[in-house]
Amino acid sequence: MDSWGVAALVDEPGALIAAFVAHHLELGAAQVHVLLDRPNEEARDLLSGVPGAVLTDAGADGWAFQNTGQNRGRAPRRHLMRQKYHASRVLAQSGLDWVLHCDADEFLMPVRRFGLPAPSVALLLRLARRRTDWVHVGVAERVRLIGEAGASSGGLLDGPFRLPWPEFPTRGRTVYDRKAMEMLNVGLAGHHLGKAIARAGRGHFLGIHQPMRDYGGEGRDLVRAETGFLRLLHFDGLTLLHYALKMVRRALADRDANAPPHGAHRRAQFSALAAVAGDAAAIREQWLAARCLSPAQAGVLRARGVLWDADPQIAARIAHRLPAPPDLSAAAFDGALIAREAALIVRAAEAFGFDPEPLRAR
Repeated sequence: MDSWGVAALVDEPGALIAAFVAHHLELGAAQVHVLLDRPNEEARDLLSGVPGAVLTDAGADGWAFQNTGQNRGRAPRRHLMRQKYHASRVLAQSGLDWVLHCDADEFLMPVRRFGLPAPSVALLLRLARRRTDWVHVGVAERVRLIGEAGASSGGLLDGPFRLPWPEFPTRGRTVYDRKAMEMLNVGLAGHHLGKAIARAGRGHFLGIHQPMRDYGGEGRDLVRAETGFLRLLHFDGLTLLHYALKMVRRALADRDANAPPHGAHRRAQFSALAAVAGDAAAIREQWLAARCLSPAQAGVLRARGVLWDADPQIAARIAHRLPAPPDLSAAAFDGALIAREAALIVRAAEAFGFDPEPLRAR
């Protein structure tokens, strides 16, 4: 049976990285290749001795793969280019038959359909036709449910999950207010394109959402297969603080002359948050609009078939795979996030008056 694995460029607290790696190994991944964009001793300690966990510091290979001429030995400046570099290198050099490229806040999940049990990832890939170059995995975006007092319920990796809603442009106003409508695309706050599991051995390269024939980005006409038996669980903004830090980071990057591209809905989120970054209550209101659902909203989305109440059993997989499972409480995650993002917090405080303390979980 074909082997499969995962490639991810990561810069998150070690507990999330360890959870990400353990989850995919338990699903049957032969290798999970994590490129640490910054050193992360916590992640290394948690995953030390775990078979299949391959942690590499960014630049350890001298940035020699598909990096020639004046760029040889230099890290790609943009985060997206470093992601493509790492995923393409793993696809070419790991010996895996298939490689999923995703982020540390994205967890692959086989799902039940038609009353059938969820199949293994390996089986689904084995059934792919020989002409298939890649398998598309649709996204399911985790949201929070809010109670009467506005407090979010559930743990760090609990659901439910919002699915892309094709009718959102015409029917979205029956569920969301004007502010939320500006910040969502196809009913999602993050990306709606999903990610790719690419077949190795064909000389292709892996971009953010799909493979291509040419490293420069050309040749995206590769043979694609769809499967409804896999979803990518996207935990975009694991906590209120995590969401806020993502937005201020992108707002700061948007000031650059060559700012990375973003969709209009994503730009609306980080520009709106930058405008209120000194006001914890306003940040929370934006998070509620973009990332949370009231019981009434959840009921409507369930009725329309675009809210998925799943229990992905991620914690159980982590506990089974790791000798010392990480603390995945929101309070521990936010504490680690503040320590890791100290430099970003200083910049955001100077630029926007941002203060993380009122936002952190306790």
